Amino acid sequence: MNGVKISIYKVFATCFLMFLSSFLCFAMLYYSKASVVFASGNDVVSLETKNRIEANLNLDKPLVEQYKIWLLKVFKGDFGTSLISGEKVLSLIVEPLKNTFILTIISLFILFFLSIVLALFCVIYQDSFIDKMINFLTLSFFALPPFALALIHILIFGFFLKILPISGVSDIGFEDNLLNRFEHLILPLSTLVLSHLAIFLRIARTSFIESLNQVFILNAFARGLSKIRVYGHFILKYSLGVIISYFGASALSFIMGAYVVESIFSYNGIGFLMIQSIIFKDYPVAMFLIMLSILMVNFFILISTLLVKIINPRLNYA
Repeated sequence: MNGVKISIYKVFATCFLMFLSSFLCFAMLYYSKASVVFASGNDVVSLETKNRIEANLNLDKPLVEQYKIWLLKVFKGDFGTSLISGEKVLSLIVEPLKNTFILTIISLFILFFLSIVLALFCVIYQDSFIDKMINFLTLSFFALPPFALALIHILIFGFFLKILPISGVSDIGFEDNLLNRFEHLILPLSTLVLSHLAIFLRIARTSFIESLNQVFILNAFARGLSKIRVYGHFILKYSLGVIISYFGASALSFIMGAYVVESIFSYNGIGFLMIQSIIFKDYPVAMFLIMLSILMVNFFILISTLLVKIINPRLNYA
């Protein structure tokens, strides 16, 4: 019964968060100096022409009235039409959503695997040269902002070595070529993983070290079990819940990082589209993507909570 109450509470909390976030984001867009008039690239537009175009798009109405119109349409299942391209919002985000999903899921799997493997190395060879070198390298990448790390990738692999593409999802005419799409994915993927690896590694390493002091771990060593068996089964299973919980809790920062990386590499994902829509005040697209991002964050948290309960039902990490 408690589980049902908690689930209902989380649903109401998510709905309230989405409502509050939507109004705040709508207000920030409303008071920003940007305008959809300049989306075509023509910066020389008279004030009269600008006001007339905004009036035709109902952008001259007060904040509350505009928000009310948008909210009523959303409740009816109408997410509107892009003010820039004229396409339906749902049709517009299909391809970017697929690209973001591929980038995010693959990078999460790589990040999770590297965090576990490197943390095990750090614990097995604790305070050794290997442990210190792994921590030094990962913290060096973490110290750089994602955009700076992305620019370093572009300079090294795009301009100096010229071995990897630096922008786009694929080359023109190679949209269905998986190898070409994978080559375009390498630099955004590497940037996203390296910029988050240090903190996830730190969490995994700390969790493994703490588990070494547990009674059942000491008993396992006393029984003469091999290190591989103890680390690979007992310690990993005990610590996995904490690590997965942190992955879920970090969903927001990870998704925001993915959006920044997409924008820098001109990777046609949700982040690239969101930044474009915010810059040019494309309300329907920007608001839909913000709401979608909140749902994605809650989805990651929900999945991580369920995985923790499946791995070890007796412990509560959430």
